[in-house]
Amino acid sequence: MHRFINQMTARAGKFADSFLFGDCLTDLELGRRARLIVRFGLLGFLFGLLFAGFYLLIGHRWGAAIVLVCSLGFVATPWLLRAMRSLAFAGNFLAAIMTAGFAALCWVEGGLSGHAIAWLAIVPLCALLLVGRRAARWWGGVSFVVVSGFIGVALAGIRLPVTYAPEWQLLISATGYLALVIFLFCLGIIFEAGRERAFNKMQEALGKLKDSNEQLVNLNNEKNEFLGIAAHDLKNPLTSIILGAEMLHAAKNPDQVSKLAEAILNASNRMRDLITNLLDANAIEEGRFTSNLERCDLNAVLAECVGHNAAAAARKEIALTVLSNGEAWARADRTATVQILDNFISNAVKYSPLKSTVSLRAGAAAGRITAAITDQGPGLSAEDQKKLFRKFTRLSAKPTGGESSNGLGLSIVKRLAEAMGGSVECQSTPGNGATFSVHLPSWTENSEAAPD
Repeated sequence: MHRFINQMTARAGKFADSFLFGDCLTDLELGRRARLIVRFGLLGFLFGLLFAGFYLLIGHRWGAAIVLVCSLGFVATPWLLRAMRSLAFAGNFLAAIMTAGFAALCWVEGGLSGHAIAWLAIVPLCALLLVGRRAARWWGGVSFVVVSGFIGVALAGIRLPVTYAPEWQLLISATGYLALVIFLFCLGIIFEAGRERAFNKMQEALGKLKDSNEQLVNLNNEKNEFLGIAAHDLKNPLTSIILGAEMLHAAKNPDQVSKLAEAILNASNRMRDLITNLLDANAIEEGRFTSNLERCDLNAVLAECVGHNAAAAARKEIALTVLSNGEAWARADRTATVQILDNFISNAVKYSPLKSTVSLRAGAAAGRITAAITDQGPGLSAEDQKKLFRKFTRLSAKPTGGESSNGLGLSIVKRLAEAMGGSVECQSTPGNGATFSVHLPSWTENSEAAPD
């Protein structure tokens, strides 16, 4: 039963929403009032049909006719709301129907002796809920005048007609007052449901606003961190370039000129790498990175990346050893995969001690293709491992040859791997080196038909 009620409530809510327009779709308060008007109109229609049927059964034809006319006005209100696109018009239209209908019933049911006079008292309340305070004051005045008129008629000794058989008076009065209680209860339920919905929407909006504010704070912190990194990491190599260029003027020894040129080149490369990383990070954040997935041999990519890092490894007498582990055909973007593995290998070389070994291997495992790079460096602490793959992360481990690190590389490769449907991970024990791995989808016969 509870499930049935929830389903009917949900359907009623969707039906009410179909009449909403313009600002009612975005403004919580306007939307609440519009739904209340629609549901109030349907509620009045249902009550009207029941009363009309009851009046016909006991032969109260004037009462049945008045209630049927009012019911048609009630059920037309949602469509009038959508057609006129005015909450004030629809709400005041309902209040006018109620006032005219109850006044007419009072006239044909004996004035103050009938139950309809009590229904007139709820018109200002309904106007308050449907339209607002100003309308409530106006309709309160109208109801006061109408009720005062019937009181005046009674005081003047004028007897208004009773258009039904006298034996039905007690039943009609009892039914009218009980129906008033039920109507007000239903109206309260409708109002409370609308209020709860509006409140939940407001809480949801506040939650989104809070999330947006936190995101803005994080973005502002990242911006400040970016500026700090750019200022610090660009200043040092730029200083080296300036000093090297000044010393070139006085250098006469070819060996000295060569060393200075190499120093300038290294500093320039560091600046280029930083700028490239910053641009890559920005492109990924803005969603401008698109992967071109194709059949990619991770063994061939590893061999290419070994060549890229051979010179840096040779300077520290580090051996780059590729271990054969069978075929490793992945469904990946080759350029992005090269960037990921280049980052892993260059980091392994940076943090490995002199005359150590960096092992590289690729192979299939659990339906995925994995490339792993293992070094013999100091490893990573548990705290460092928690911060891995975040932007602008500075780790406690330091490069062994004075190399630079801007804390962007790992966050970039993580996003690149995820864009290809893959993932990255690190396994490390302090003092026993680290293994960085990238897991990519394997290439199958159906890969060409798979969506990117």
